[in-house]
Amino acid sequence: MGAALRAPAPLTPYEVLARAQSAKYHADRAVWEVRDNDHGPGRFRRLLAAARRRQAARAAYAAAAAAYHATPRAAAERAARAKYAAKYGTPIQ
Repeated sequence: MGAALRAPAPLTPYEVLARAQSAKYHADRAVWEVRDNDHGPGRFRRLLAAARRRQAARAAYAAAAAAYHATPRAAAERAARAKYAAKYGTPIQ
């Protein structure tokens, strides 16, 4: 047989947040697609299902954001933004 497969490296909180944001974006797009372009029978059922998936994606994003903002990397970003705002009088967007 071949070499043993290695387990993938665990994701960092930043990567989890990025994936959750992407999933939230796609869930939003799915709702808009059904809302704007689907006029056939069963439209309400599909719209409700898409809205539920979007709600779940938003909850996952909120949890990922909370986990990320508790990390040292996020604290360093906040400090850098505060330093920039103190120096230039305007926050980084």
